[in-house]
Amino acid sequence: MTQVDVKKVAQLARLELNAEEETYYAEKFQEILGYVDQLAEVEITGELQGKDEGDQQLNRVDEVKKSPVHPEDYSPFLENHFFKVPPIIE
Repeated sequence: MTQVDVKKVAQLARLELNAEEETYYAEKFQEILGYVDQLAEVEITGELQGKDEGDQQLNRVDEVKKSPVHPEDYSPFLENHFFKVPPIIE
């Protein structure tokens, strides 16, 4: 990840970073991406291949329950029962 990428992420997060911080975070992001690359190199063989814990069924019945939380109690900035927030993506 380059400093340009770090600047873009910081801008989206509305963070102000100085040049030293941009360099620091670019290095840290590169380090994290290196760990992700290592995971891609792991060979999974035998009975573990094709299994994913996320595919397991939880055998729970879905129930609809009325929420005790009402948005009107927290903000006057509502539209169709949703909070209105300023746009963050240009």
